[in-house]
This record gives sequence, structure tokens and C-alpha cells, in this order.
Amino acid sequence: MKIAFYGSSLVSSYWNGAATYYRGLLKALSQRGYDIVFYEPDVYDRQKHRDIEAPGWCGVVVYEPTPHALMK
Repeated sequence: MKIAFYGSSLVSSYWNGAATYYRGLLKALSQRGYDIVFYEPDVYDRQKHRDIEAPGWCGVVVYEPTPHALMK
């Protein structure tokens, strides 16, 4: 099964306390056979403050936080 997950950030906990929860939840789902892509907006300089690179157990797509980008 494929899962598209939208959240504040998976790769950065900068101004984002939920990152560690996302990582644990999505890694556990991946270990159970789910194919996951995490979509995160490019905001608050989080990409400059990454804690981890894109993990092997989840794809990461960074998008511009505009209405047009959300429609893609």
C-alpha cells in the first residue's frame, strides 16, 4: 500500500517538534511493507537545518508553499 503523508518536516526538527514522531511512525509503517512519500513545505529555513538526509525508508518531496504547488 502507498501512503502520501503531508507534514511540517520529516528531515528537520528545527521549529518542528513533530519530526521525531513522524520518523518513528513512518519508519514503523515502512518496516511493515508500506511505500511512503512525505511531502513537506520549504518554510522557516528548515532545509538549511536538516537533522537527517532523506531516509531510505521514506521518500521526501520538498515543495514551495504556494496554492499552485499544492495542486500538483
